[in-house]
Amino acid sequence: MRSEISRNEVDWSSGNGTAMPVHYVIVIYYAEYLAKIAKVAGALMNTQRVRTLRVVVNNPAIDDRVVKQHFADLAVPAYVLRHNNTGLEFGAYQFGLDDLRRTDADDLPCLFANDTVGTHYPINRIYLREFSRAAQAHLGSNAIVGLIDSAPRRLELYGQQASRWVRSNLFVMDKHALESINNQIYVAPLDSFINESPREDDFFSASIGPSLRSHISHWLFSGSSDTWYKSEPLSLDNHLRMARKARSILQELFLSMRLEGAETALVQPQLSKVERVLVNLGCAAV
Repeated sequence: MRSEISRNEVDWSSGNGTAMPVHYVIVIYYAEYLAKIAKVAGALMNTQRVRTLRVVVNNPAIDDRVVKQHFADLAVPAYVLRHNNTGLEFGAYQFGLDDLRRTDADDLPCLFANDTVGTHYPINRIYLREFSRAAQAHLGSNAIVGLIDSAPRRLELYGQQASRWVRSNLFVMDKHALESINNQIYVAPLDSFINESPREDDFFSASIGPSLRSHISHWLFSGSSDTWYKSEPLSLDNHLRMARKARSILQELFLSMRLEGAETALVQPQLSKVERVLVNLGCAAV
């Protein structure tokens, strides 16, 4: 299901008129995060030329009218898409990208974000400015731009390897990067690599090697301070939620693995020490 928020004409003669235009695909899960992600989108649009916006709603309890109230003031053609949550955030990204390619197909880059941006870690206008600068500098040359995480050893998944990956709640890819993975953000077979079991030995299928299992186990089940904010031991009470999160981790890793295999540049916005301190202090908040 697809409904129009607005079809505002954008004046490219002012603001960021020299920047490369991009399309936006934003995924919504939580009604309480709508105001924040709409502000983030608006702040980004002050630093980028945006051709279209697609808001993919992954929660049937969120009314289209509420979504439109938050995004209607953005000066860009915008649409609400309803998704059934198959494939979680990556399935929703794919749904938005497929709609884009059917209706507004061109060679422009695409930005992907979900509504956790700025909720579980600090983000501000300084970071968004540097994010857009990195995008302008590198997009068009087979690149993906976003925060880069890493592991101390290489992780292997489905025949690919990597020790670093782009965080999946805010990133932008150019047409060459998308084409290098056949415009396939979501890889459905990966979901079967995680089982909905409260026992860790059964939770991971045989397709998950020791290094990757250790990485995911630490991130999700250890409860350490350097892990996911909902990290806790696997149990009967949380195994379904943990399976969903583990599947998203696989998709996030495999996206960057495939891109690196295609010689796509993984680019992280560069902030100075002072700028990083300002981000962590919450200065210039969105």
